[in-house]
Amino acid sequence: MRAIIHFDADAFFASVEQAADRRLRGRPIAVGSLHRGIVASASYQARAYGIYTPMPVSRARRLCPDLVVVPPHFELYEQFSANIFGMAEEVTPAVERQGIDEGYLDLTGTQRCLGRDPQEVAHKLQANVKDWLKVTISQGLARNKLLSQIGSKLYKPDGLTVIPPREEDELAFLHPLPVYWLPGVGPTLARLMQSAGLTTIGQVSAMPLDWLTELAGSGAARLRDFARNRDDRPVVTTHEEALSYGHQETFDEDTTDAAFLDAKLRQLADHAFVRLRADGQQIRTVSVKLRYTDMDEHQGQMSLNEPTDVEDDVYPLLSQLLKRLWDRRVRIRMVQVRLSNVYQGFRQPDLFGVRQTRRNLAVACETIRRRHGDQALMRAHDLLLATRSH
Repeated sequence: MRAIIHFDADAFFASVEQAADRRLRGRPIAVGSLHRGIVASASYQARAYGIYTPMPVSRARRLCPDLVVVPPHFELYEQFSANIFGMAEEVTPAVERQGIDEGYLDLTGTQRCLGRDPQEVAHKLQANVKDWLKVTISQGLARNKLLSQIGSKLYKPDGLTVIPPREEDELAFLHPLPVYWLPGVGPTLARLMQSAGLTTIGQVSAMPLDWLTELAGSGAARLRDFARNRDDRPVVTTHEEALSYGHQETFDEDTTDAAFLDAKLRQLADHAFVRLRADGQQIRTVSVKLRYTDMDEHQGQMSLNEPTDVEDDVYPLLSQLLKRLWDRRVRIRMVQVRLSNVYQGFRQPDLFGVRQTRRNLAVACETIRRRHGDQALMRAHDLLLATRSH
């Protein structure tokens, strides 16, 4: 019988800051965005004052005059994330990373092979993370990904929700929940469904498919399957390198045209960001690889101060990396761009709307190109590539 854990770190950024600095433990703290004046993460002590993500830091300070605001330290969060996943991989090699602070473990067969009950394993992992790293995780243990993910987020912090592996118990857990617990139901769709009288998952499971399609479009069948507890998605083992977005191109003719190479790197990044946004992710690190005509390779990476899902943010880094890595005046035959250090749910409205406006523009451009072809709307680097033959 399948046994799957989903774990989700509690108030991850704020908890890591408290773990790293004893003076912050037990105090209301907020991790404040560097440029946007927005709370990126709030400790549970701060949440007791009504502070949440995203909220302007100025408002958070009014709600809690004793609030400690600290800047984000992303390299520290990435190190803690690596440690948590390392502990998870000591439990089972079947670990799927969902982002910096959550993932799935497939414990199917652990009782037979290792003599350990899955619930015992979950308790052990939870205790190890808490004892060694001084942060907490919440977990859901169930027969499928759907139930385990909901279970991990339902009772926080430091919670463990076990859904008995019987169909009647699973449906009794799932069906009374509000519709927004279903994967793919965001705030807009949730409001639309609620306005149509669908407030619980049980009601969604009973909806005729054609009616549900009117509300949810092409995703209606999958949505109803989830509502009926039909989920056979496997835990797909991933490694840190695999949790990235990359594109590369080998040229028909090797080149020393610097403007062409810079434009090509930007175009490859554009393609990667389309996939990134479709997955609802953000990244902090961009890597470039150059392959010379003699097959020698040079590669390097740079990181942003904050995660992003807007391609314009990485263009300057691509240009800097090209200049730094291309240290031989030899022709280039292949270039590669890879986006890594993936974050989920970090994107938030900026205080003055500038970042959101730029993101909206990127999405609008993407939509126009998808509907009318790549030639319908071109950036400067697209135009340069279209006018040069290599």
